[in-house]
Amino acid sequence: MELWLVLIGGVPVLSQQLRLAEGDMIRLRDGSLWVVKGCYHPPEGVVAVLRFFSGRKIKRLSSVYDIISRHYRHYMRFLPELGKVVPVIPHYVVSDYLRSLAIVKELSEGLSHLHSVALDLIKLLSSHGLDCGLSGSLLGGYYTQDSDIDLICLERSLNSYEILKELTRLKVVEHLSWSDALEEVSEVSELVPGNHHVKFLQRKLTQGKFGGVKYTLRILNCDEEKEFLGPYDITFEERVIIRLDNTSYKTPAVYRVSVLRPKLTRGVRTYLISYRARLTELPQGTLIAGKGLIHLRLDDKLAIIDFDSPDSFLEYII
Repeated sequence: MELWLVLIGGVPVLSQQLRLAEGDMIRLRDGSLWVVKGCYHPPEGVVAVLRFFSGRKIKRLSSVYDIISRHYRHYMRFLPELGKVVPVIPHYVVSDYLRSLAIVKELSEGLSHLHSVALDLIKLLSSHGLDCGLSGSLLGGYYTQDSDIDLICLERSLNSYEILKELTRLKVVEHLSWSDALEEVSEVSELVPGNHHVKFLQRKLTQGKFGGVKYTLRILNCDEEKEFLGPYDITFEERVIIRLDNTSYKTPAVYRVSVLRPKLTRGVRTYLISYRARLTELPQGTLIAGKGLIHLRLDDKLAIIDFDSPDSFLEYII
């Protein structure tokens, strides 16, 4: 296996040892900030999407890819393991690796109110079996007093979702109100129809409020995804109607699905896999209609539905 040496603080480190996770960040030499996406990364670089560019935060995936197509097209690569073209940032253009879990240990006195609330939430979740670290604007340093808290979490126990239910029941954390959800959707509405998105946000547990501040938790789930990676025999774009046969609160969300349209060959195992927070915690039985990619592995009759492409859209989700 090919290994690459990268410099962190002037010390050479094998890229395999970085163990970058979804939600970690990288800073390029041009000052732009990118969020690490997904569990698979090739030896020579990091799969990531742009988040902070020319002094402004980029929220919508469509805007992210528009800027990438104009300024960073040379980083776009087809990865057979993912079955699509994604941005792969070479290690040699990275000036800094911002590790979600590691940054918590570096925080000390003189914290902002937002940092203090985030650390209190991290301590609370740690006492119940979740190892969490900062992500988003708090990790990247571009937060404002109105920013939300984004956390990346590793599960130590098997009942994290039940713990979140109990913390919500005890009102230690709260569901988003209708106005909170509407504000969130108005800022980042994409992929999911707005009225459906507001409804789902109000009942989610991995998104809510703590200490008066909105938060989003991503509970990482890389082990489950490994068996679904490519290379695939066929990838094509298609409009689909699917029904979810289970639910998932982790990232990536892995749903076993029944395909109502188009008809696939009998015996094909079909899954919806998504890294988008808005597609976590969808109830079992949810119907989704939209356009996405379908990846097929013929030898073991596996089909993966992918709505994480910037060209994907959902017509309804009920």
